[in-house]
Amino acid sequence: MCGIAGYVSDTALAPEVLAAMTRSLAHRGPDADGFFASGRAHLGHRRLSVIDIAGSPQPMGSHDGRVTVVFNGEIYNFRELRDQLARGGHRFRTNGDTEVLLAGWAAWGEGMVSHLRGMFAFALWDAERDTLFAARDHLGVKPFHYAWDGATLVFGSELKAVLAHPGVAADVDLGALRLYLECQFIPAPHSVFRGVRKLPPGHTLTLAGRTLKLARYWTLAYGEKLQLTEGEAADAVDAELRASVEGMLVADVPLGAFVSGGIDSGLIAALMTDITGAPIDTFNIGFEGDVAVSEHREAARVAAHIGSRHHALMLSPDHVLDAFDRWIDVFDEPFADQASLPTMLLAGFARRDVTVVLTGEGADEVFGGYSNYRKRMREERFTRWLAHPASPLPVLVRALPVSLRKDRMLRSLTEPLPRRYRTIPNVFDVLLHPALLSPAFLAATTGAPDVGALAAAAFEEGISDHYLDRLLHVDLSLWLPDDLLTKVDRATMTHSLEARVPYLDHRFVEFCAKLAPDLKVQGTTHKHVLKRVAERYLPHETVHRGKQGFVMPLSEWLAGRLSSELDEHLGAGGLARRGLFRDGALARLLHEHRRGRRNHAGRLWALLILERWFRRYAPSWTLG
Repeated sequence: MCGIAGYVSDTALAPEVLAAMTRSLAHRGPDADGFFASGRAHLGHRRLSVIDIAGSPQPMGSHDGRVTVVFNGEIYNFRELRDQLARGGHRFRTNGDTEVLLAGWAAWGEGMVSHLRGMFAFALWDAERDTLFAARDHLGVKPFHYAWDGATLVFGSELKAVLAHPGVAADVDLGALRLYLECQFIPAPHSVFRGVRKLPPGHTLTLAGRTLKLARYWTLAYGEKLQLTEGEAADAVDAELRASVEGMLVADVPLGAFVSGGIDSGLIAALMTDITGAPIDTFNIGFEGDVAVSEHREAARVAAHIGSRHHALMLSPDHVLDAFDRWIDVFDEPFADQASLPTMLLAGFARRDVTVVLTGEGADEVFGGYSNYRKRMREERFTRWLAHPASPLPVLVRALPVSLRKDRMLRSLTEPLPRRYRTIPNVFDVLLHPALLSPAFLAATTGAPDVGALAAAAFEEGISDHYLDRLLHVDLSLWLPDDLLTKVDRATMTHSLEARVPYLDHRFVEFCAKLAPDLKVQGTTHKHVLKRVAERYLPHETVHRGKQGFVMPLSEWLAGRLSSELDEHLGAGGLARRGLFRDGALARLLHEHRRGRRNHAGRLWALLILERWFRRYAPSWTLG
């Protein structure tokens, strides 16, 4: 795993600019740095050595010096591609996966991405064609940020690298702030800065001369469903997931697995053990005292069952809060998923023993693991009739007060089907914005997309006759890459730890998209077929216990250690002065929460993160 940065411009800046951009990513690649500058192209690289440790320095050039690449990620099928390309006459000088990109470009051009199986973000400069070609992996495991002003293209693995270029302005994108207030993260292609964009998953970027073009190279197809019995489906999922895990065990450094105590990560760890035929290292974070959300006992049960070398980091919830001060520097833009805190600590703990971990992210979005999928499917059976054009109910609902109208079921009656599901979570519902946000903020963001519009686009894109497929596609397009995978990437890479996600191998996801929906959600059971597989490898009580996750005691923190910080950050000297909110709106939220009239813990947390971000990146910023 690595960090990449660079720019393409007719104006060559001092070498220190590229050095500063690259140096900002040192945490992603502590083992080495490298630079390339020729003509318009300037490429930088920080390396975390995982495969071919001594033999694959970057930036890496082709035999003839025409093409140079910087690459972040892993190509899991690189050995098969090497063999295929070697038969076509290409001679390899290294034993790693980076050179496959150079050979693939020579053989297939932009079509090379259709041959890749892995997680990646790379930028490839072809001097002869005067072209920069970049790509991000199918599901967005690895990040790619860029800025383009019509003359200069700047790119980097993280926002901090792009902002280190003096030509990139740090102007706040108000539309992106509204998206953040809706859902605690900023979905691609938006970023908190107006001039910086995120390359969406499954896309390429080509700068040919002075023309920039984005293209989509992969879309998940749900297609005709496989005709499998439940037993056949379990066997097929077992085989496909095993192949994904086996492909991700390629490394020349120690690797292990995060285990939470549930089936998603536990099954990955069990398959790793079964494939390698030897104990692996497993890592879990647990919370001391009477903390209901701690899963350390369940994780220890999984570890004992598979015979792993288990490492548990036991902390108090307040110790987790100690990592809060690093938050803004790690994520670069407002990001309020509180599970990032324990993930950051767990990554630092695991890095003492391993360089690579496999994780369980993606299983819920692939197999329908969240309870809201079942609820939405049940509700839609009624909503499609109650919201019929001939029904008087939509008109009546629109006349209700906002406090009632934002009820999920009632709201569904007033909106078209593609907008009814907005992904996870919903912090400040868009219906609340007129009463919460200032007139100036509302006016400045007129016409900006809300999460409903982005979700509707994903809903329409996930072409399927099955409602569950559409819901899963919304979360695979928004929640998964821009919250969960962002969390894992930044939290692990800040400690120079590489995280791999077997459930998100795109071939595995393509296979699962063709499974019948009732193999995923069956009655009140979620991830039904995955549980059938997990029963073969994990204890029965692990497979069939209720779903949990990292849920920190936000209310206790906000009433305790963060109480005075809330007053300071949300008060007249903080967020209230920036012109984003109506007079008194933030004070009212605090008052309602502290009086117990409403639980605004998640909202107050998101606001605290936002003001912390402002103080770090734009301390004097106000609207207007």
